[in-house]
Amino acid sequence: MISVHPIGKHIGAEIRGVDLTQPVDDATFNQIADAFFKHEVVFFRNQKITPAQQVEFTRRFGILEQHVRKESRLPGHPEILVVSNLLDESGKAIGAQDAGRFWHSDLSYKREPSMLSALYAVEVPVAADGTVLGDTSFTSTTAAYDALPEEKKKRLQGLKNIHSYRYYREKNIQAQKDEQARGVRTVQEHVLTEEQLNSVPDVEVPVVRTHPVTKRKGLFVNEAHTPRITGVDEAESRRLLKEICEHVIRPEFQYQHKWQAGDLLMWDNCAAQHKANFDYDLPMRRLMYRTTVRGSVAV
Repeated sequence: MISVHPIGKHIGAEIRGVDLTQPVDDATFNQIADAFFKHEVVFFRNQKITPAQQVEFTRRFGILEQHVRKESRLPGHPEILVVSNLLDESGKAIGAQDAGRFWHSDLSYKREPSMLSALYAVEVPVAADGTVLGDTSFTSTTAAYDALPEEKKKRLQGLKNIHSYRYYREKNIQAQKDEQARGVRTVQEHVLTEEQLNSVPDVEVPVVRTHPVTKRKGLFVNEAHTPRITGVDEAESRRLLKEICEHVIRPEFQYQHKWQAGDLLMWDNCAAQHKANFDYDLPMRRLMYRTTVRGSVAV
C-alpha cells in the first residue's frame, strides 16, 4: 500500500509502497501526483528501473523534453539527460558534469518552462569511509513567497524578469575560471555551439508565478538564469535580484537530499529550485538519468 512520509517543513516527502518496475494503476498514479504537487519534492527508494521504465513513468505527467545538450543525451533514449562525472575511453565526458552549480529551476529559460524533473540514481559517489557525497539541495519558492510581507508581495506583483540560457552558460564558464584561480576543484564545462544557444532565446517571465496546477504563487527568479528584472533601472534590478535570491534560499524553506543508489527523485520546477553539491571527484563515480516534463507558459 502506498504511503507518503513528509520530511522537510515546507518541501520534501518519501513515497513508499511503489515498485516502479511494475505498471502503476491510475488510482496509485493519482496518489503519487497528489503527493508530488503537495510536497514539491518526492522520492522513491530502492528502485531498479530501466531507462525505458523511467521514460514510461514520467511521461504519464506530460510531454518529455529533449535537452539542448545533444551530446549528453542517453543513446537510444533521447528524453534522458545523463548527469555524470564519468568519462569514456577517450577521456570525453559521457554526460553533463556541470549541471546545478547555481540555484535554479530546470529549463526556466524556455517559453514553456518544465513542470517536473525526475532524477534516477544509478551510481552515487561514496568516500573511502563509506560516506555518500553529492547531496542535492532543494528550496520551496512558494513557501518563500508566502513568507514575504504583504507590501513586498504587492511590490513584486506585475514585475517581470529575464531568464537566459546564454547568461547561464557564461556564468558557469566564469565560475569555473574563478574556481581554477583559487585552486578549487572545478567541474568540466562543455562549450555549446551558437546554434545550440540560439535555439533557446531569452524569455521574459513574471517574478511572481502562479502554479498551473496548485494555483499557489511562487517566486520565479533564480541566480542561474536571471540576469535582470525588467521595468526598473539597473541599480534597482540588482538590488531586487539579490534580495529575492537570498530570501528564496533561507534554510527554513530547504530540504537536502542524501542520495542512495536506486533513488528516483522528482521535483516541481514551478514551485522549487535546486542546487548540486560538487564535493566529490573521480574515482568516486556519479551516474544519474534525468527526464523532464514540459510545463506551460509562466503566468
